[in-house]
Amino acid sequence: MNETQYHQLADDTLERLSQALEKADAQGLLELEVEGGMVTIALDDGKQFIISKHVPTRQLWLSSPISGGLHFSHDDKTQDWRLPDQRSLMSIVLAELGQIAGIVL
Repeated sequence: MNETQYHQLADDTLERLSQALEKADAQGLLELEVEGGMVTIALDDGKQFIISKHVPTRQLWLSSPISGGLHFSHDDKTQDWRLPDQRSLMSIVLAELGQIAGIVL
């Protein structure tokens, strides 16, 4: 994938993720910030998730208080961002937010 395609796919994913989380957060437990190719999800207890674009590797990176740092590559077959073990970015973020804050999507 070229750099333009990468930016489009990554930006679309970050936007979809932030919209889904805003919808799921009916109780206002999350503070979401989307800026400059990065989504920051802050919880009331100070824990943060950061999902950011990493242009040199054409990946999305996740920094999580549970799983630490993970690097996701786009899978053209599934049209999803995945780890080498095939876990997806969305599934990990949602599972961990469910575990920490009870957010269910």
